[in-house]
Amino acid sequence: MADGWSGDDERDEPGLVPLYVLVHGRTRPRNSNLDLATQVIALPADISRLEPEYADIVNQCASWMSIAEIGAYLRRPLTIVKVMVDVLVEQRFLKIGSPAQQQVADLRLMETVLAGLQRL
Repeated sequence: MADGWSGDDERDEPGLVPLYVLVHGRTRPRNSNLDLATQVIALPADISRLEPEYADIVNQCASWMSIAEIGAYLRRPLTIVKVMVDVLVEQRFLKIGSPAQQQVADLRLMETVLAGLQRL
């Protein structure tokens, strides 16, 4: 048959790494608090030595993003994304938190708004 099937299930595209290799066979994150809604953000770090798949996650997280969003943007299975995010958090490339934890840029403005609300 000349249908092009070579008999194995691995893709013939160069540079593709099986996902289970990227997560070293782990099936779940060590941090049991991670879920699909967990927000993460990239920390300033040199990512030049990361595998491209991990660097893609760090690059995607320039602003706060949920694990579910990362998986959707990068078209990766969510289970694998959770483990990869966990690895990146352990290695201090990503930080867990929420957008509400960002520093208020102008504290005086917030104090003015609070004073105005208290007068109501």
